[in-house]
Amino acid sequence: MLGTLVALAALHNGLSPDLLIFALTYIGLALGSIPYTHLDRSSIALLGAVAVLAFHRLSFQQAMQSVDFSTLVLLGSLMVISAQLRLAGFYAWVVCRVVGIARRPWTLLAMIVFAAAVLSALFANDVVVLIFTPVLIGALRGAKKDPVPYLMALATGSNIGSAATLIGNPQNMLIGQAGELSFWHYTAFIAPLVAGCLVLNVLAVALIYHRRIFVTDHSQQPSLPPEPAVVWSLVGKTLAIMAALLVAMVAGPWLHISRPVAAMAAAGLVLISRKTRPRDLFALVDWNLILLFVGLFIVIADAEQHQLLKPALHALAQAGVNLQHHAPLAGATLVLSNIVSNVPAVLLLKPAIALHATSSWYLLAVVSTFAGNLTLLGSIANLIVAEQSEPLNVRLGYSEYLKVGLPLAIITTLLAVLYIKL
Repeated sequence: MLGTLVALAALHNGLSPDLLIFALTYIGLALGSIPYTHLDRSSIALLGAVAVLAFHRLSFQQAMQSVDFSTLVLLGSLMVISAQLRLAGFYAWVVCRVVGIARRPWTLLAMIVFAAAVLSALFANDVVVLIFTPVLIGALRGAKKDPVPYLMALATGSNIGSAATLIGNPQNMLIGQAGELSFWHYTAFIAPLVAGCLVLNVLAVALIYHRRIFVTDHSQQPSLPPEPAVVWSLVGKTLAIMAALLVAMVAGPWLHISRPVAAMAAAGLVLISRKTRPRDLFALVDWNLILLFVGLFIVIADAEQHQLLKPALHALAQAGVNLQHHAPLAGATLVLSNIVSNVPAVLLLKPAIALHATSSWYLLAVVSTFAGNLTLLGSIANLIVAEQSEPLNVRLGYSEYLKVGLPLAIITTLLAVLYIKL
């Protein structure tokens, strides 16, 4: 009843219900929650989609057609594969090995950044930091090292590394499908940029936390927690399936296999197991993120259907801000990604990019990912590191994060613009 009254009032005052739904949804996304409720970004987006349907702004058929199920299938399938590696103990084993063989702070810092980056490029960076954080804190405390600089390296490295592929994070999956991008060409082109930014990542953390990193006795070995039990048969099987999936993604255009179908087949093979139950894998899928996508697809489709974004894009062009050009697009992406988060920002900016404007799609993918390093709230991975650290009496606060995140995000974004322009 309240929603109906609001919509009627909006119509009476000349404000379309489409604009009202769109504005309220994105304001909710920017806030992250609604006061006095437990609503989060996923539920806010879903309620926006419900409003679109309830007020007949789109038919149910139109709403379903607006949902990019190919992106959702790709995302869900990769989550299942990553869940299998998590249950098999692979991620915990990796972090134990990284800390165990790193004898000096420089080595440890670099290995944390690059291990997080490589794993995040292939699997969900959220899962990587979720497993790394508590194990890393325990090992660093055993060696009497300050955990904060290394946690910063973990968060920022996982964000930068996930930009290297079209499956490294949810927004890149969406961009890869929307722009019809080549998996191999994107990775081959962007990998040198990501590698250079990872080196900058290591240097930035080392510079800002120089005293906190290099004041300990370099001869001390980290005191590792008990090495986790690893089901190597499951790890081997899952990594083999993932390798085959990567080959299928690279060779997809020649084999006439789409990325979502290849990912779904790989996830199906992972589910066939005598040691893990499918329900245990499904329980680790981030259904909240999938619902966020569904809700936003419908809200954005309504905005496009009623041309809500066209006046705004025209006004920006009149003001000299042309999103077809790389610098304005990068700036808009950086700002929006830190206001409403990167997935909603990408969905909002997607209509402004022409289908075959490959360099613009590349820039959108890279900058929306690098933007996650700007603030603590810029990336879910950052929040996971902070939340996992809190119960272990390690505080990674907003201002603390800005010391590394702010300059790193700005410098890497500038490098991305220059690199893709060349």
